[in-house]
Amino acid sequence: MQTLGKSIAQDISGLVTKNRKKLMAFGVITLILGVVGTFMSTVVTMSSIFVIGLFVILGGLIFLVEAFSAPKYDGKVFSIIIALFYVFAGITMVVDPLGSAVWFTMFIAIFLIVIGVMRMLTGIQMKNEVGSWGWIVFSGVINVVLGVLIMSEWPISGLWVIGLFISIELIMQGINAIVLSQTVKVVQKDIREDLEG
Repeated sequence: MQTLGKSIAQDISGLVTKNRKKLMAFGVITLILGVVGTFMSTVVTMSSIFVIGLFVILGGLIFLVEAFSAPKYDGKVFSIIIALFYVFAGITMVVDPLGSAVWFTMFIAIFLIVIGVMRMLTGIQMKNEVGSWGWIVFSGVINVVLGVLIMSEWPISGLWVIGLFISIELIMQGINAIVLSQTVKVVQKDIREDLEG
């Protein structure tokens, strides 16, 4: 029975090792892509807007087909108008990724400022309830500063902001995957030693 248990544990360990190596490879590749992307933020920006545009067109077409195929209801005309708006927006993004990126960047800047102000107000309101309220206010200040910086460089910032954000996200995902892979390796080693002991 003990031999059978060890055999099952070894099979699971082999499976974990295989997936851990894949996770490590994913982390390394993602990290490299993120680092490269920071030096090519304009290309990443244009590419991402183009791809998002294709998905928006696809989503709009699906909504349009569903709206026409659905039985009559009060909001059918409104649903068709929304679907057509999606298609139009997607086509605009595909045809003019640069212009779309510029306006997306303005939206991002406004969003950061609004979220930052809300965080600061939330932190101040929680001053007497949460000990770490200062960090909440600080993160809000960072958001506002980042939003103002992006807005101050607009429309030029539209060329690189989205690409830079995506690249930073890739770097963070890559680091997380690598750290998780290493953590699994350590845990796996401890389990193996327990089984052998």
